[in-house]
Amino acid sequence: MYEASLKDKWDYENVLATAMRESKLEGKLEGKLEGKLEGRLEGELKAKLETAREMKAAGLSISQIAQFTKLSIEEINKL
Repeated sequence: MYEASLKDKWDYENVLATAMRESKLEGKLEGKLEGKLEGRLEGELKAKLETAREMKAAGLSISQIAQFTKLSIEEINKL
Protein backbone atom coordinates (compact mmCIF):
# COMPACT_ATOMS: atom_id res chain seq x y z
CA MET A 1 0.00 0.00 0.00
CA TYR A 2 2.76 2.44 0.94
CA GLU A 3 4.69 1.70 -2.25
CA ALA A 4 1.61 2.34 -4.41
CA SER A 5 0.99 5.61 -2.62
CA LEU A 6 4.63 6.61 -3.09
CA LYS A 7 4.45 5.73 -6.80
CA ASP A 8 1.30 7.85 -7.17
CA LYS A 9 3.10 10.76 -5.51
CA TRP A 10 6.09 10.43 -7.86
CA ASP A 11 3.81 10.16 -10.89
CA TYR A 12 1.99 13.31 -9.80
CA GLU A 13 5.26 15.18 -9.28
CA ASN A 14 6.51 14.07 -12.69
CA VAL A 15 3.31 15.24 -14.35
CA LEU A 16 3.67 18.65 -12.69
CA ALA A 17 7.34 18.93 -13.64
CA THR A 18 6.59 18.02 -17.25
CA ALA A 19 3.75 20.53 -17.40
CA MET A 20 6.00 23.27 -16.04
CA ARG A 21 8.76 22.49 -18.57
CA GLU A 22 6.26 22.49 -21.41
CA SER A 23 4.71 25.76 -20.29
CA LYS A 24 8.16 27.38 -20.07
CA LEU A 25 8.99 26.18 -23.58
CA GLU A 26 5.63 27.39 -24.83
CA GLY A 27 6.25 30.79 -23.25
CA LYS A 28 9.70 31.06 -24.81
CA LEU A 29 8.35 30.09 -28.22
CA GLU A 30 5.50 32.58 -27.91
CA GLY A 31 7.97 35.32 -26.96
CA LYS A 32 10.21 34.54 -29.93
CA LEU A 33 7.28 34.57 -32.32
CA GLU A 34 6.01 37.87 -30.93
CA GLY A 35 9.48 39.37 -31.29
CA LYS A 36 9.82 38.19 -34.87
CA LEU A 37 6.39 39.52 -35.76
CA GLU A 38 7.09 42.85 -34.11
CA GLY A 39 10.40 43.14 -35.95
CA ARG A 40 8.80 42.28 -39.27
CA LEU A 41 6.03 44.84 -38.77
CA GLU A 42 8.54 47.52 -37.79
CA GLY A 43 10.55 46.74 -40.92
CA GLU A 44 7.49 46.95 -43.13
CA LEU A 45 6.52 50.30 -41.62
CA LYS A 46 10.04 51.63 -42.06
CA ALA A 47 9.98 50.60 -45.73
CA LYS A 48 6.59 52.25 -46.26
CA LEU A 49 7.78 55.46 -44.64
CA GLU A 50 10.90 55.53 -46.78
CA THR A 51 8.85 54.95 -49.92
CA ALA A 52 6.45 57.71 -48.87
CA ARG A 53 9.38 60.11 -48.32
CA GLU A 54 10.66 59.39 -51.81
CA MET A 55 7.20 59.77 -53.33
CA LYS A 56 6.70 63.06 -51.49
CA ALA A 57 10.08 64.31 -52.71
CA ALA A 58 9.09 63.33 -56.25
CA GLY A 59 6.03 65.54 -55.97
CA LEU A 60 3.22 63.01 -55.68
CA SER A 61 0.12 64.17 -53.86
CA ILE A 62 -0.53 63.14 -50.27
CA SER A 63 -3.65 61.25 -51.34
CA GLN A 64 -1.69 59.29 -53.95
CA ILE A 65 1.01 58.44 -51.42
CA ALA A 66 -1.64 57.30 -48.95
CA GLN A 67 -3.31 55.19 -51.62
CA PHE A 68 -0.14 53.40 -52.66
CA THR A 69 1.58 53.01 -49.27
CA LYS A 70 -1.57 52.44 -47.17
CA LEU A 71 -0.20 55.01 -44.67
CA SER A 72 -2.53 57.54 -43.11
CA ILE A 73 -2.48 61.12 -44.26
CA GLU A 74 -1.33 62.12 -40.75
CA GLU A 75 1.66 59.76 -41.00
CA ILE A 76 2.58 61.17 -44.40
CA ASN A 77 2.26 64.77 -43.26
CA LYS A 78 4.75 64.08 -40.46
CA LEU A 79 7.43 63.21 -43.00
